[in-house]
Amino acid sequence: MKIAAVPNDLKLKSILIITLLLLFASSTYPQDLPPINIRFASYAVSFDGHVIGYFGDKDRVDARSTGYISKYVLWSLIATEDRDFYNHDGVSIKGIIRGIFKTLTGRIEGGSTLTMQLARNLFLTNERTISRKIKEIELARKLEQKFTKDEILLMYLNTVYFGRGAYGIWAASEEYFNKTPDKLSITESAALVGLVQSPTGYDPVKHPGKMLARRNIVLHNLVDVGKISEAEFNRLKNTPLGLNLNACVGKYFMEYIRREAVDILNKRGIYLDKNELKITTTLNYDMEKSAEDAVNSQWKQFPNSMKDAQIGLVSVEPGTGMIRVMIGGNPNSNPLGLNRAVQIRRQPGSSFKAFLYGSLLEKGYTLAEPLLNVPVVVDSGTAYQWNPQNDDNDYTASPLPMETAIQHSINRSAAYAITRLTTPDSVVDFAHRLGIKSELLPYPSIALGTSDVTPLEMASSYAVFADEGKYAEPFAITKIEDKNGNILYSRAVQDSTVLDSATAYLTTAALKEVVNGGTASSVRRFYHGVAAGKTGTTQDYTDAWFVGYNPELSTAIWIGFDNPKHKLSGGYQYGGTACAPIWGKMMQEISMDIRGFSSSDFKKPESISYVDLCEETGEPVNDRCLHVKTFPVDTAKLSELKELHHPVVKEKFDVNYGW
Repeated sequence: MKIAAVPNDLKLKSILIITLLLLFASSTYPQDLPPINIRFASYAVSFDGHVIGYFGDKDRVDARSTGYISKYVLWSLIATEDRDFYNHDGVSIKGIIRGIFKTLTGRIEGGSTLTMQLARNLFLTNERTISRKIKEIELARKLEQKFTKDEILLMYLNTVYFGRGAYGIWAASEEYFNKTPDKLSITESAALVGLVQSPTGYDPVKHPGKMLARRNIVLHNLVDVGKISEAEFNRLKNTPLGLNLNACVGKYFMEYIRREAVDILNKRGIYLDKNELKITTTLNYDMEKSAEDAVNSQWKQFPNSMKDAQIGLVSVEPGTGMIRVMIGGNPNSNPLGLNRAVQIRRQPGSSFKAFLYGSLLEKGYTLAEPLLNVPVVVDSGTAYQWNPQNDDNDYTASPLPMETAIQHSINRSAAYAITRLTTPDSVVDFAHRLGIKSELLPYPSIALGTSDVTPLEMASSYAVFADEGKYAEPFAITKIEDKNGNILYSRAVQDSTVLDSATAYLTTAALKEVVNGGTASSVRRFYHGVAAGKTGTTQDYTDAWFVGYNPELSTAIWIGFDNPKHKLSGGYQYGGTACAPIWGKMMQEISMDIRGFSSSDFKKPESISYVDLCEETGEPVNDRCLHVKTFPVDTAKLSELKELHHPVVKEKFDVNYGW
């Protein structure tokens, strides 16, 4: 090896250092190699294949063999870090001489082979001392004696740090390009190998220009070793980095599935932190990111008085129950703490009215049913007196069609309906049948949502309206596999029909009007696809809700403070101002990212027809009817209307009505 312009005294020093290194290295570790303990993590993937998180000390997944790694990674690594890799016994004399000369002339270079780097990563520290270098040399030789070159390459690529928390080529490939390492292109492979020298210095977020320049250096190394031509290099060097950084989404969902997986596995003596497991989840990566973007956007608009408010947001897929989105707190909250999407129970307010009116439609009432908008007093003069007010404290003497009462969330009309047309027990039974599992107190006030529920319950129950009356039990994990691909756990959809499709459709028809011109009309500032839903605001502005859905996704959003003594304010105290815009922004982004999303309307059952009804009676028109409007009607139940309008009612409450 010819080295020009190096003084003789430097040559002598380098030869002496090399001699000492090789002399001492031969006796440093006369015993066998220390135990090799590379700890790999379990990890979770979204339903659409994105890695969403790891369970372990480090974000590191076993690539299993070099056959699972792109050949371009192997080429780039050897060309850049150790061109003599296949010709040395773990120590390259040329490399050490080159490193020493450059160090003595002011340019620090270690001269370590890949095997020496692996020895350091496995057994040693990064201290810059002669004694460490001696240990490194001997350990490298012992690694070469025990393992094949291919095994050493694999161990190296499984352990080296690539930055952004990614240890090993598998995690790095997912982190920077959202793909497994076998699918990396030549430019992507060169970019990752370039990070090995300085993961922080070439961080693509902080220093994209430096990473690009470093990638091109690695690409030219491939020219030097004959893997690509100079012409190919000139073409490739202008290729953008093409990063597809793995956005850190679904933190609350990760903790949710961790707890669920621990509960599933520990009973079988299997542990997340001791086994290399793959957990396939129901989360939709793009939907989750869209929801988080929408929440962050809304929080930026909140006044200072609302910055500490919390959110529980969860989306389920109608028909399957798969949890597609989960946010359990505001953008600054700890995801290891309270998950408000599943662990809080708060009053849903008027968003519960969907169950009141759904139960009436199931009985055979129509959306034209006239409901009085008048003061209602239950148990007057007692400690249990209930006298609900409209939001504007106003009322009208004339009756309103049920559809209008739903659209504008008229509290007094709901009070009239539950005291005159049905019973609290009937509404409670209906809600429980649709999937509300929390205890519901069967008092007239249940019409206005005065019993506590969770966002997950609300999203799952509204999904019944979206999917023709079918309830599907919500779940988050579809499959757990060991490192060899053996299935340890799998979960299938568990569903049942709990409501006739006509009632589901009629309820949805009314809830579409809430979005199109009612209390949730703020949605239409952002999203113009198929939509139905209901707002909710509780007394004294403690809780704000919106539950919205289309045929593909049902979402419940709650906003409030953990301490209910703190109230919502600043114009964001209503479900229509605090929550509905989040849903609108979220759904708009999803519809842009996912082709065909929200393109189909709700399926109309055969028994539904559009019929002219009288708004004074709620029945088909006759000659005396003055106000006529066309409504969707379940024609199979029209014959029951007369019986409904002349029922034998057992009064349970002392009810007074006033005009």
